[in-house]
Amino acid sequence: MVGLVRGVASIGVALAVTSFTMSARAAPARVRVDWPSVPGCPDAKSVIARVEREMARAAAVDPVLAWAEIEPPAAPGDPWRVWIRTRTIGGAGERTLEADTCAELARASALLVALAAIRTTAPARSDEIAEVVPSPAWTPEPGGATSSAPIGLPPRPQPSGPSEEPSSRFIVSVGTWTAAGLLPSLAWGPTAAGSYELGPWSARLSLRAAVLRQELLGSLGATFDAIGVGGDLCRAFPLARAATFTSRVCAGVDLDAIRARGEGGATTNAVRAEAVPFLGLGTAWWPARPIQLGLDVRAGPSLLQPSFAVVSAAEGLRRLHRPSAMRVEGVLTCGFAF
Repeated sequence: MVGLVRGVASIGVALAVTSFTMSARAAPARVRVDWPSVPGCPDAKSVIARVEREMARAAAVDPVLAWAEIEPPAAPGDPWRVWIRTRTIGGAGERTLEADTCAELARASALLVALAAIRTTAPARSDEIAEVVPSPAWTPEPGGATSSAPIGLPPRPQPSGPSEEPSSRFIVSVGTWTAAGLLPSLAWGPTAAGSYELGPWSARLSLRAAVLRQELLGSLGATFDAIGVGGDLCRAFPLARAATFTSRVCAGVDLDAIRARGEGGATTNAVRAEAVPFLGLGTAWWPARPIQLGLDVRAGPSLLQPSFAVVSAAEGLRRLHRPSAMRVEGVLTCGFAF
C-alpha cells in the first residue's frame, strides 16, 4: 500500500513538472517590437522595456507586434522621424512621429505601442503574438507591410508653392588658421568670418592675420607678417548616419599683403601682394543649434609670388623669401548662427 501511494505521488509530481514546463514554453510574449539600430538612438531592448512598463499600468492588455523605421534629420535643425505600425488581435494601425531627438522619439513610440495593446473590449479568445490577426471588421491596405517584408517611410512632403523657400541663416565665426607657403616658415594666426547660408549653399567672407616670423640669412635678416582677406562659395552635403555633421566643397580666392621689416633699403617696411585661387573641403558640426564648429582644408597656386631681398654693403643683394608656387591652408572656427 505504501509503495502504491509513493508511485502515485511520483507520477503526480512528474505530471505537475511536465505541465509547468509546457505552460512556460507556451507562455506567449506580450510585446514584440522591430526597432532598428540607428546611431544616436536607444536600442530595441530599452524601447521594449519602456513599452512593458507602460502596459503594466493597464488593467488588461493584448499581445502587440510593432515595426518601426527611423529617419535621421537630413540637415541640422530638421526633426527625427519614425514610421511605426502596430498589430494586435483587435486590428492594426500606423503613425508617423517627429521629435527633436531620437530619445524623445523612442519614448513617444513606446507609449504609442502600449496604447495599441490596451484592451478596450474583451476578445473572444487569447492568441499568442505569432498568431495575432486583425479582427474581421478590419480591412488591410493594398500592399500592406508584413513582418517578412521591409517597410519604407512615406515620402517627405515636397514644396508645393513658390512661397516655400529654403531656410537661411547668417553665421559669425572666429578661429585660427595656418598656411604653408605664404611666409618663410609656417604661418598661423587668428581669423574671423561671416557667412550667409541659403539651403545647401553658403557665401563666406573672411579676415585673417599672420603673427610675426623672423628669417635670418647669415648676418642679414627680416621679420615677416601678413594680413589678408578671402571669399569663397561652398556647397554642403549631409553625411550619412550623422545628422549633426555636414561636409562641404568650397572654391574661392585669398588676397594677402605680406610685409617685411629688416636691414637694407630694399626690405625696410616693404609690402607686397599675393593672390591664391583655391579649392577646398570642409566639415561642420552642430553640437547645439546656434553653435557651429568648422574645419576646412584648402589648396591653390600662388599667382604673384613677390620676392623679398636684403641689400648689404658687405654681402650685396640677398633674397630672404619668396612665397612658394603652391599654398596649403587649414582653418578651424567656432561660429554662432542667427
